[in-house]
Amino acid sequence: MVAGGGFIGLEAVENLVRRGLEVTLVQRGSYPLSPLDPEMAALVVDELRAYGVELRTDSTVAALDADGVHLGDGSVVAAELVVDARGVRPAASIALQAALEIGPTGGIAVDGLQRTSDPRILAVGDAVEKVDAISGAQTLVTMAGLANRHGRTAADTIAWQTGMLDERPADVAPALGTAIVGVFDLAVAMIGWSEQRLRDAGRSHRVIHAHPLDHAGYYPGAERLTMKLLVDPDTDLILGAQVIGRRGADKRIDVIAVAMRAGLTASQLSTLELAYAPQFGSAKDAVNMLGYVADNAATGLTDSIQWHELNEAAEAGATVIDVRSAAEHEHGAIPGSLNISVDELRERLDELPEGELIVHCQVGQRGHTAVRILRQHGRAARNLDGGYLTWEAGIRMTEKVRELS
Repeated sequence: MVAGGGFIGLEAVENLVRRGLEVTLVQRGSYPLSPLDPEMAALVVDELRAYGVELRTDSTVAALDADGVHLGDGSVVAAELVVDARGVRPAASIALQAALEIGPTGGIAVDGLQRTSDPRILAVGDAVEKVDAISGAQTLVTMAGLANRHGRTAADTIAWQTGMLDERPADVAPALGTAIVGVFDLAVAMIGWSEQRLRDAGRSHRVIHAHPLDHAGYYPGAERLTMKLLVDPDTDLILGAQVIGRRGADKRIDVIAVAMRAGLTASQLSTLELAYAPQFGSAKDAVNMLGYVADNAATGLTDSIQWHELNEAAEAGATVIDVRSAAEHEHGAIPGSLNISVDELRERLDELPEGELIVHCQVGQRGHTAVRILRQHGRAARNLDGGYLTWEAGIRMTEKVRELS
């Protein structure tokens, strides 16, 4: 059994499964990798289940004895081996003993040169606070890349304070929290803030989903990426991103990380000149596609609605129009939706009911076209962001949360 569905816990799960063991994963939250939003986490849950992992979510470990692992709900999980990979607090006891300042997160407080409240003592690593690039507040980011770069800054600071360097080193850059983890055959990457975190903080944001292929579709072996971009609607700056796929997720999150560090807007992602050959990408790369969608949203060319907002809109009287083909609609559809393919939309406008229309396709591209057609005919229309794939993943994850709880 593995307790904790974070990076270390998932890596432990995969290694144990690949050794031929049956594994139960116990997670305090509603799904593993809690920094993800639910419609993105659905892919992680699918992958774990495909490899036979038993999930016990919304559960905590209460005790261990000869009978097994006792969970908070009173159930017992039989286990010959228990890996404790639950979240940890900063190991700041040595700093407390040295009477150093501890920050609001419980981590060791440092300045931009990694100096503690005693400038003769420097600190780097997971137990040290960082400055969050999105909020400017103190935060904990437990990533080896930051620890290494901060270690270099600390060394430069020591050299400067002892007279070995003439110029004061530059302060460390705020932390974006760029991260990636492998979950069997999936790569799960993220940066910045999630939608849930932005909503909890009451921060205004715009959400963009896309499902492009990792390379040109006509070249063999193309795999779909699932991408999510969080954008400040006032400045168009990128607040966060999540990218999941079997290939190419690392490349895309790194491009977005550079864009965020450089202060590029979400719309400017469309202008990036990225390497292209059909086996490596598309002429319009997946990152470019996020930029095009972001620009459409920023300029008001297309209004969108999120998967978790659809029920409320329908209850308020909006009609959901599925602009996919009849075959796609039969394979899986949003309950109550009216199927009129985008190719037939102009000829069948008189079949559309009065009131607001919410259109969707599989991933959002045909939905955008449908919104443009409808608006040109004077109809109020919004596109379901990310299309049926995003809606289906979000609804399925909501149901799985209920099922696994």
